[in-house]
Amino acid sequence: MNEKVTQMVSLLFKETAPSEEVQRLQEEVLNNCQDRFADLVASGLSEEESLAAVMESLKGMDEVLKEYPRKEEACAGSNPEEQEPEEEETQEKKGPSLFNFSPEEIRAIEGQLSDCDVEIVASDGECSLEKWGDVHMKLDEDGTLRLWQETSSDNLLKGISWENSLDSFEHFGDALNKLGQNLSNFFSKGLNLNFGEEGECKVLLRLPETLHPTIQIRTTSGDISWQELVPGEGFSLQTTSGDVDVRVDPAFLLPHVKVSTTSGDMELALSAEEAQISSVSGDLTWEGEARQVDMNTTSGDVEAVGSFRAVHVNTTSGDLSLELTEAEETEIQVSSVSGDIDLRLPGTVHEIAASMHSIGGDIRCRGVDIVEEAAVRVTANTVSGDLRIH
Repeated sequence: MNEKVTQMVSLLFKETAPSEEVQRLQEEVLNNCQDRFADLVASGLSEEESLAAVMESLKGMDEVLKEYPRKEEACAGSNPEEQEPEEEETQEKKGPSLFNFSPEEIRAIEGQLSDCDVEIVASDGECSLEKWGDVHMKLDEDGTLRLWQETSSDNLLKGISWENSLDSFEHFGDALNKLGQNLSNFFSKGLNLNFGEEGECKVLLRLPETLHPTIQIRTTSGDISWQELVPGEGFSLQTTSGDVDVRVDPAFLLPHVKVSTTSGDMELALSAEEAQISSVSGDLTWEGEARQVDMNTTSGDVEAVGSFRAVHVNTTSGDLSLELTEAEETEIQVSSVSGDIDLRLPGTVHEIAASMHSIGGDIRCRGVDIVEEAAVRVTANTVSGDLRIH
């Protein structure tokens, strides 16, 4: 049993009034943290990296501990009349804050968020922002509207140098004391490590259709929605576990689009000169056109319908469905390890130049002839998945 993990869990329960139930909960959390720490060390991580990962896994425990009396509450008792104003204040804090801007003021929007949902929609001329939860906002002189959250790990580790703390037990004790102070600040301010329950943290931007700002938004677990607006030259959306939903008038050919997610799903309806789309386990749906598009996923499925001059798709275990609505001069490169590949060509295409390989899967090509030179060039490779072109 690692002593540092034990002290970390003890600090987490420091402000909770003792009881048999709390004791059982603390023992359960401690055992889980010890097991996680041991597994991380066994996987090759250093002790410092393992401790940081265990600390990160404790996010959200304050929400659980809020259900139990605090030490000072147990001593002083509870007074419903005194608690009522605090509850009203909490409800007031959960309401949205509204900010209005002049469209001429905003040239770019940059968001660095944690677990905040972001929704950007078209308006008849209104330029406003509504936000729920702990989101900070600033409009720079250059016209950049910045949105950010202080991440839980940043707040927890604020003022702590783990490199120095591991030099000696005394230094590590100082680091744990600082961690305890950070946790106490969280509790005393009524904050929590996850910035509230699901749906509490949200940003809603209403922008006029005539405004085309550069967009760069990154969030960890929040969803991102972009509806019926034409962004400027830069368009980058990134989330870890949230979903992404983008819908732009396909008549507008965006210069460059970059969208990525780890486990969230993506639904895209847009046209672009260049597009880079990536996902690990989330599914990807694309409808539109692109001069050049690169799509990469590990285990998520890919379904794309549109006109592409050059399309490159790589997936490991996900299935790929690609339907071309137009194909005058088109280069297609698709590869999969265990997923199936289904390529559907428009009826005007009767010949393709193709290089197709599969080790354990079936290859079928129907309705088109394979020749050495053709306007449509296909390179398709799979290991155990089936390959169909029709």
